[in-house]
Amino acid sequence: MNRDVSLWAKTCILCQRSKVNRHTVSNLTKFSEVDRFEHVHIDIVGPLEISPDGYRYLLTIIDRRTRWAEAFPLRDITAETVAKHLYEGWICRYGCPMKLTSDQGRQFESSLFNQLLKMLGVKRIRTTPYHPQSNGAVERWHRSLKTALSTRLSHGSWVEELPTVLLGLRAAGRSDSGVSAAELTFGRNLRLPGDFYGNSSNNCNVNDYCLVDKIRDTIRSYKPTSDNSRNCQSFFVHKDLRNCEYVFVRDDSIRKPLKPPYDGPYRVIKRASKVYLIQLPDRQVHISIDRLKPAYVLKECDGNIITPSDSNADNAADVVPAHVRFALPPPTPVTSSSPGPSNPISVKTTRSGRIVKLPSRFNIS
Repeated sequence: MNRDVSLWAKTCILCQRSKVNRHTVSNLTKFSEVDRFEHVHIDIVGPLEISPDGYRYLLTIIDRRTRWAEAFPLRDITAETVAKHLYEGWICRYGCPMKLTSDQGRQFESSLFNQLLKMLGVKRIRTTPYHPQSNGAVERWHRSLKTALSTRLSHGSWVEELPTVLLGLRAAGRSDSGVSAAELTFGRNLRLPGDFYGNSSNNCNVNDYCLVDKIRDTIRSYKPTSDNSRNCQSFFVHKDLRNCEYVFVRDDSIRKPLKPPYDGPYRVIKRASKVYLIQLPDRQVHISIDRLKPAYVLKECDGNIITPSDSNADNAADVVPAHVRFALPPPTPVTSSSPGPSNPISVKTTRSGRIVKLPSRFNIS
């Protein structure tokens, strides 16, 4: 009885949607090592303060290997404008990347943008909703860009200050490796305004490497460092996520007061290490496991209580969605086995459904 009561309380749908014991926080997935300009991240910043020229948005693109970034002011963020600046501003300068990571914005989901990538032979990686960590290379750079722009906006517009800010960000050393994006891209740092000195010499030793070989060796020696700053103890993944049939999805949008933080439960269609394919009421969507938690449901089947995660149950496929509540089967009337009238003996039950067994002397037909 204690086991059944514990299971019944554990499978309360309203409690699972409203009460949060611990959110899922999984470890970051490491991208495979790539060469320069092979994998780029793209995103849109805005709306910003409208400049005198009518610019309101920023299209930002950053290389994953070198962290070399470009930012293009935009008056609108239609699919045609974004595709044009991507081709003219990045691809015509640095060539076609092999992979491109973006969010699920309408500009990047349009048929025009995807046809352009297909024509250029670029594979697009789509991030999951409300999970900016998948596009963290450009999302983190946005904070540095906004901070630098707000610092220099004492006079003038942000469009006029943007080239100077980009120059400083490209030449600044990273906090993890101490190497700037310009050094990873060109093999040496940029000459900034005020650097009126140099150590170049016209004398060249024949036994030394030529300048091109030196630059190539320098670039090959620079590698991005992995971020191990996060504490491993902060990671937490529900063990039942590996075999549960239904999950709850955390609503990370702006919620109304008293609205449960989780929606669902929804059926799991396909699993991966970091992303699950979930069947929503109207469509199937990929969602990061950081927004999921397992759903515990009940079903009445031949008087037994089973859960969808019970893979050993023969009738586990008959489990219905968990938003349908089930109650324990009502007690069946007990008839007297002793000879007597054919009418069954009346049975008294408690409010919880237990049968009250009276002494035999009170069984008066």
